Amino acid sequence: MTSFDPHSTKLPANASADSNGACPHCHQTMKKSATSNDGFQTTLDKLFPNAYGLEEFVFETKQTLVPKGFYPHVNTLVCVGLCRDEITSPFEEEIEAMWGQAFICGSLGGMLFCGETGFAAAHHHAPSNGFFVYYCFTHIAIDHEGNVGAVYRTRSGMNEKTTACGALAAFTSEIASNKLNLTFNEDDIEMSMLKKHIVKKTNLSTDPAKAPNLFEVTMAAYETITMDLERHVKHDAEKFKDRQYALFTGVQIHGPNGTDYCWLGKASLLIKGELSPLVLSANPTSQVQTGSTTKSH
Repeated sequence: MTSFDPHSTKLPANASADSNGACPHCHQTMKKSATSNDGFQTTLDKLFPNAYGLEEFVFETKQTLVPKGFYPHVNTLVCVGLCRDEITSPFEEEIEAMWGQAFICGSLGGMLFCGETGFAAAHHHAPSNGFFVYYCFTHIAIDHEGNVGAVYRTRSGMNEKTTACGALAAFTSEIASNKLNLTFNEDDIEMSMLKKHIVKKTNLSTDPAKAPNLFEVTMAAYETITMDLERHVKHDAEKFKDRQYALFTGVQIHGPNGTDYCWLGKASLLIKGELSPLVLSANPTSQVQTGSTTKSH
Protein backbone atom coordinates (compact mmCIF):
# COMPACT_ATOMS: atom_id res chain seq x y z
CA MET A 1 0.00 0.00 0.00
CA THR A 2 2.03 2.94 -1.24
CA SER A 3 1.17 6.56 -0.66
CA PHE A 4 2.88 9.86 -1.39
CA ASP A 5 3.44 12.33 1.41
CA PRO A 6 3.24 15.80 -0.19
CA HIS A 7 5.54 17.25 2.46
CA SER A 8 8.25 14.65 2.09
CA THR A 9 11.54 15.59 0.44
CA LYS A 10 11.14 12.63 -1.90
CA LEU A 11 9.01 13.54 -4.94
CA PRO A 12 7.51 11.39 -7.68
CA ALA A 13 9.61 11.01 -10.83
CA ASN A 14 7.50 13.50 -12.76
CA ALA A 15 7.61 16.27 -10.14
CA SER A 16 10.24 18.60 -8.75
CA ALA A 17 10.38 21.26 -6.06
CA ASP A 18 10.47 24.89 -7.14
CA SER A 19 13.48 27.15 -6.59
CA ASN A 20 12.20 28.14 -3.14
CA GLY A 21 12.01 24.54 -1.98
CA ALA A 22 8.19 24.47 -2.01
CA CYS A 23 6.09 21.42 -2.76
CA PRO A 24 4.77 21.63 -6.37
CA HIS A 25 1.45 20.16 -5.24
CA CYS A 26 0.48 22.16 -2.13
CA HIS A 27 3.15 24.94 -2.35
CA GLN A 28 4.11 24.56 1.30
CA THR A 29 7.77 24.62 2.31
CA MET A 30 9.16 21.12 2.38
CA LYS A 31 10.86 19.97 5.57
CA LYS A 32 14.31 18.56 5.06
CA SER A 33 15.07 15.16 6.49
CA ALA A 34 18.23 13.20 6.99
CA THR A 35 19.75 11.89 3.77
CA SER A 36 20.90 8.62 5.34
CA ASN A 37 19.08 6.09 7.44
CA ASP A 38 22.17 3.98 8.10
CA GLY A 39 21.82 4.45 11.85
CA PHE A 40 18.25 3.21 11.75
CA GLN A 41 19.11 0.20 9.61
CA THR A 42 22.01 -0.79 11.84
CA THR A 43 19.86 -0.65 14.97
CA LEU A 44 16.96 -2.43 13.29
CA ASP A 45 19.20 -5.26 12.13
CA LYS A 46 20.77 -5.57 15.58
CA LEU A 47 17.61 -5.48 17.69
CA PHE A 48 15.02 -6.91 15.29
CA PRO A 49 16.73 -9.17 12.74
CA ASN A 50 14.54 -10.32 9.86
CA ALA A 51 11.94 -7.60 10.40
CA TYR A 52 9.21 -7.35 7.77
CA GLY A 53 7.56 -4.37 6.17
CA LEU A 54 3.94 -4.26 7.36
CA GLU A 55 2.34 -4.93 4.00
CA GLU A 56 4.71 -7.80 3.26
CA PHE A 57 4.14 -9.34 6.67
CA VAL A 58 0.34 -9.29 6.51
CA PHE A 59 0.45 -10.66 2.96
CA GLU A 60 2.75 -13.52 3.98
CA THR A 61 0.54 -14.45 6.92
CA LYS A 62 -2.42 -14.65 4.57
CA GLN A 63 -0.44 -16.71 2.04
CA THR A 64 0.52 -19.10 4.81
CA LEU A 65 -2.96 -19.45 6.30
CA VAL A 66 -5.18 -19.76 3.20
CA PRO A 67 -3.90 -23.28 2.37
CA LYS A 68 -4.78 -24.21 5.95
CA GLY A 69 -8.42 -23.16 5.49
CA PHE A 70 -8.33 -19.56 6.80
CA TYR A 71 -10.18 -17.56 4.11
CA PRO A 72 -10.35 -13.73 4.30
CA HIS A 73 -13.90 -12.32 4.27
CA VAL A 74 -15.34 -15.85 4.20
CA ASN A 75 -14.84 -17.86 7.39
CA THR A 76 -12.22 -16.02 9.47
CA LEU A 77 -12.53 -13.42 12.22
CA VAL A 78 -9.43 -11.29 12.72
CA CYS A 79 -8.59 -9.90 16.14
CA VAL A 80 -6.07 -7.09 16.60
CA GLY A 81 -4.22 -6.10 19.75
CA LEU A 82 -2.09 -2.98 19.31
CA CYS A 83 -1.24 0.05 21.43
CA ARG A 84 -3.74 2.93 21.44
CA ASP A 85 -1.05 5.22 19.95
CA GLU A 86 -2.28 6.65 16.62
CA ILE A 87 0.97 5.72 14.87
CA THR A 88 0.13 2.02 15.20
CA SER A 89 -2.86 2.54 12.87
CA PRO A 90 -1.03 1.61 9.62
CA PHE A 91 -0.68 -1.92 10.96
CA GLU A 92 -4.38 -2.21 11.74
CA GLU A 93 -5.23 -0.77 8.32
CA GLU A 94 -3.08 -3.37 6.55
CA ILE A 95 -4.66 -6.20 8.55
CA GLU A 96 -8.23 -5.05 7.92
CA ALA A 97 -7.52 -4.47 4.22
CA MET A 98 -6.51 -8.13 4.00
CA TRP A 99 -8.94 -9.83 6.42
CA GLY A 100 -11.88 -7.46 6.91
CA GLN A 101 -13.14 -5.66 10.00
CA ALA A 102 -11.27 -6.59 13.15
CA PHE A 103 -12.27 -7.13 16.75
CA ILE A 104 -10.00 -4.77 18.73
CA CYS A 105 -8.54 -6.18 21.94
CA GLY A 106 -5.45 -4.02 22.63
CA SER A 107 -4.73 -1.19 25.06
CA LEU A 108 -1.70 0.88 26.17
CA GLY A 109 1.50 -0.81 25.08
CA GLY A 110 -0.54 -3.38 23.16
CA MET A 111 -1.45 -5.14 26.42
CA LEU A 112 -4.47 -7.45 26.29
CA PHE A 113 -6.64 -6.01 29.03
CA CYS A 114 -10.02 -6.76 27.44
CA GLY A 115 -9.96 -9.82 29.68
CA GLU A 116 -12.23 -12.86 29.75
CA THR A 117 -15.28 -10.80 28.79
CA GLY A 118 -13.53 -9.22 25.80
CA PHE A 119 -12.14 -12.48 24.47
CA ALA A 120 -15.48 -14.20 24.99
CA ALA A 121 -17.18 -11.43 23.02
CA ALA A 122 -14.77 -11.90 20.12
CA HIS A 123 -15.21 -15.65 20.14
CA HIS A 124 -19.00 -15.27 20.06
CA HIS A 125 -18.68 -13.44 16.74
CA ALA A 126 -17.81 -16.60 14.81
CA PRO A 127 -19.37 -20.08 14.65
CA SER A 128 -18.29 -22.98 16.85
CA ASN A 129 -16.17 -24.35 14.00
CA GLY A 130 -14.82 -20.92 12.99
CA PHE A 131 -11.32 -19.68 12.23
CA PHE A 132 -9.57 -16.89 14.15
CA VAL A 133 -6.41 -14.90 13.39
CA TYR A 134 -4.79 -12.84 16.14
CA TYR A 135 -2.22 -10.10 15.53
CA CYS A 136 -1.07 -8.86 18.95
CA PHE A 137 1.96 -6.57 18.94
CA THR A 138 3.57 -4.04 21.23
CA HIS A 139 5.58 -1.23 19.57
CA ILE A 140 8.76 0.83 19.61
CA ALA A 141 10.38 3.55 17.49
CA ILE A 142 13.86 3.95 15.99
CA ASP A 143 14.84 7.24 14.34
CA HIS A 144 17.21 7.76 11.39
CA GLU A 145 20.20 8.05 13.74
CA GLY A 146 19.38 4.74 15.39
CA ASN A 147 18.00 6.23 18.62
CA VAL A 148 15.61 3.75 20.21
CA GLY A 149 12.24 5.18 21.24
CA ALA A 150 12.46 8.38 19.17
CA VAL A 151 9.82 9.24 16.57
CA TYR A 152 8.57 12.39 14.82
CA ARG A 153 4.83 13.14 14.60
CA THR A 154 4.84 16.02 12.12
CA ARG A 155 1.29 15.34 10.95
CA SER A 156 -0.02 16.51 14.31
CA GLY A 157 2.11 19.65 14.09
CA MET A 158 4.98 18.47 16.27
CA ASN A 159 8.48 19.10 14.95
CA GLU A 160 10.39 17.74 17.93
CA LYS A 161 11.02 14.10 18.74
CA THR A 162 8.46 12.19 20.76
CA THR A 163 8.54 8.71 22.25
CA ALA A 164 7.06 5.36 21.31
CA CYS A 165 5.88 3.53 23.17
CA GLY A 166 5.17 6.40 25.55
CA ALA A 167 3.65 4.14 28.21
CA LEU A 168 6.56 1.70 28.14
CA ALA A 169 9.05 4.59 28.15
CA ALA A 170 7.37 6.04 31.26
CA PHE A 171 7.55 2.60 32.90
CA THR A 172 11.26 2.40 32.01
CA SER A 173 11.88 5.85 33.46
CA GLU A 174 10.09 5.00 36.73
CA ILE A 175 12.33 2.00 37.27
CA ALA A 176 15.53 3.90 36.47
CA SER A 177 14.63 6.79 38.80
CA ASN A 178 13.61 4.46 41.66
CA LYS A 179 10.07 5.85 41.51
CA LEU A 180 8.22 2.74 40.36
CA ASN A 181 4.65 2.83 41.65
CA LEU A 182 2.78 -0.46 41.40
CA THR A 183 -0.30 0.75 43.26
CA PHE A 184 -3.53 0.29 41.33
CA ASN A 185 -4.92 3.65 40.21
CA GLU A 186 -8.60 3.81 39.19
CA ASP A 187 -7.88 7.03 37.28
CA ASP A 188 -5.07 5.36 35.33
CA ILE A 189 -6.27 1.78 35.02
CA GLU A 190 -4.37 0.64 31.94
CA MET A 191 -1.02 2.15 32.92
CA SER A 192 -1.13 0.83 36.48
CA MET A 193 -2.15 -2.62 35.22
CA LEU A 194 0.56 -2.57 32.52
CA LYS A 195 3.31 -2.14 35.11
CA LYS A 196 1.92 -4.65 37.60
CA HIS A 197 1.23 -7.26 34.93
CA ILE A 198 4.62 -7.13 33.21
CA VAL A 199 6.46 -7.27 36.54
CA LYS A 200 4.34 -10.24 37.62
CA LYS A 201 4.67 -12.19 34.35
CA THR A 202 8.33 -11.67 33.43
CA ASN A 203 11.82 -11.50 34.92
CA LEU A 204 12.06 -7.77 34.21
CA SER A 205 14.31 -6.10 36.78
CA THR A 206 12.77 -3.36 38.90
CA ASP A 207 16.08 -2.62 40.63
CA PRO A 208 17.24 0.89 39.63
CA ALA A 209 20.83 -0.34 39.89
CA LYS A 210 20.02 -2.87 37.17
CA ALA A 211 17.41 -0.81 35.36
CA PRO A 212 16.26 -2.20 32.01
CA ASN A 213 16.35 -0.04 28.90
CA LEU A 214 13.34 0.63 26.67
CA PHE A 215 14.16 -2.27 24.36
CA GLU A 216 14.23 -4.69 27.29
CA VAL A 217 10.94 -3.36 28.66
CA THR A 218 9.41 -3.66 25.18
CA MET A 219 10.50 -7.29 24.92
CA ALA A 220 9.01 -7.96 28.37
CA ALA A 221 5.73 -6.48 27.10
CA TYR A 222 5.90 -8.75 24.04
CA GLU A 223 6.45 -11.80 26.26
CA THR A 224 3.52 -10.82 28.49
CA ILE A 225 1.20 -10.26 25.54
CA THR A 226 2.15 -13.66 24.10
CA MET A 227 1.44 -15.47 27.38
CA ASP A 228 -1.90 -13.71 27.84
CA LEU A 229 -3.03 -14.39 24.29
CA GLU A 230 -2.19 -18.08 24.46
CA ARG A 231 -3.93 -18.46 27.81
CA HIS A 232 -7.17 -16.84 26.65
CA VAL A 233 -7.29 -18.69 23.35
CA LYS A 234 -6.54 -22.06 24.97
CA HIS A 235 -9.43 -21.40 27.35
CA ASP A 236 -11.78 -20.89 24.40
CA ALA A 237 -10.40 -23.96 22.62
CA GLU A 238 -11.33 -26.14 25.60
CA LYS A 239 -15.01 -25.39 24.94
CA PHE A 240 -14.94 -25.29 21.12
CA LYS A 241 -12.96 -28.29 19.90
CA ASP A 242 -13.51 -27.60 16.18
CA ARG A 243 -12.19 -24.04 16.15
CA GLN A 244 -8.79 -23.16 14.69
CA TYR A 245 -6.64 -20.23 15.76
CA ALA A 246 -3.56 -18.56 14.25
CA LEU A 247 -1.57 -16.42 16.68
CA PHE A 248 1.02 -13.79 15.74
CA THR A 249 2.86 -11.73 18.37
CA GLY A 250 5.87 -9.43 18.18
CA VAL A 251 6.90 -5.79 17.94
CA GLN A 252 5.81 -3.07 15.52
CA ILE A 253 8.73 -0.73 14.73
CA HIS A 254 8.25 2.88 13.61
CA GLY A 255 11.13 3.96 11.40
CA PRO A 256 12.21 7.28 9.87
CA ASN A 257 10.00 9.18 7.42
CA GLY A 258 6.90 7.32 8.51
CA THR A 259 8.03 3.83 7.56
CA ASP A 260 6.78 0.91 9.60
CA TYR A 261 8.13 -2.57 10.16
CA CYS A 262 7.23 -5.49 12.33
CA TRP A 263 9.31 -8.15 14.03
CA LEU A 264 7.57 -11.49 14.40
CA GLY A 265 8.43 -12.99 17.76
CA LYS A 266 6.14 -16.01 17.73
CA ALA A 267 3.68 -17.56 15.30
CA SER A 268 1.51 -20.51 16.29
CA LEU A 269 -1.48 -22.60 15.29
CA LEU A 270 -3.88 -23.87 17.92
CA ILE A 271 -5.91 -26.82 16.66
CA LYS A 272 -7.80 -29.27 18.88
CA GLY A 273 -6.06 -27.90 21.93
CA GLU A 274 -2.56 -28.40 20.54
CA LEU A 275 -0.30 -25.36 20.07
CA SER A 276 2.26 -25.82 17.31
CA PRO A 277 4.79 -23.51 15.61
CA LEU A 278 3.71 -21.81 12.40
CA VAL A 279 6.34 -21.02 9.78
CA LEU A 280 5.52 -18.31 7.23
CA SER A 281 5.72 -19.10 3.55
CA ALA A 282 8.55 -16.64 2.78
CA ASN A 283 11.89 -15.74 4.36
CA PRO A 284 11.73 -12.15 5.64
CA THR A 285 15.47 -11.53 5.30
CA SER A 286 15.15 -10.07 1.81
CA GLN A 287 12.25 -7.86 2.92
CA VAL A 288 13.99 -5.95 5.70
CA GLN A 289 15.06 -3.08 3.46
CA THR A 290 11.61 -2.34 2.12
CA GLY A 291 9.53 -1.33 5.12
CA SER A 292 6.02 -0.01 4.67
CA THR A 293 5.57 3.21 2.76
CA THR A 294 2.32 3.96 4.57
CA LYS A 295 3.07 7.19 6.47
CA SER A 296 2.56 7.24 10.23
CA HIS A 297 3.93 10.71 11.03
